[in-house]
Amino acid sequence: MSGPGGPRPRRTGAGGLGGVLAAWRSASAPARLASLLLAAEALALLALGVLQVLRGFGAGIDDVARAETGGVLAVVGGLGVAVLAVGVLGRAASFRSPTLVVQILCLPVAWGLLQAGAYGYGVPLLAIPIVIIVALLAAGGFGPAAQDADDAKGQVARGDGTEGGGPRPTTRRSRRT
Repeated sequence: MSGPGGPRPRRTGAGGLGGVLAAWRSASAPARLASLLLAAEALALLALGVLQVLRGFGAGIDDVARAETGGVLAVVGGLGVAVLAVGVLGRAASFRSPTLVVQILCLPVAWGLLQAGAYGYGVPLLAIPIVIIVALLAAGGFGPAAQDADDAKGQVARGDGTEGGGPRPTTRRSRRT
């Protein structure tokens, strides 16, 4: 393709599948495990959401709106967890808290399923979030990202607390007589 200034260079994907594969290669083993389990959670949520939506069209459903809404929410949740899986793989700082919150929210649901005797659903829903949390902690997933840590070291080394090499900000002192 050519643009106004001549032919455009072809971009090698920093995003998309190429970016995910590059992040996979550079990630630590615990980060890979956490991302893989998050991807499995996402696929399960997507599958259950689609199943719920399709089931809502069938016979024998008392409240079609509730079935459809639940299915759509599960699909949206699955897409959100898939985004978290990619973010955890790339060690992006903005994905740490949501990932932790989602996993913590799974725990009371799992506990309720275990108390109801639904061990086939409760045990995986309890074990997988715990493994993800431990894997994130082992990968250093809740500390500063590598770039954030480098930026902080540079600020401490300069001692001025400012970014870049510009002059220090001046402060005006009031004159009291």
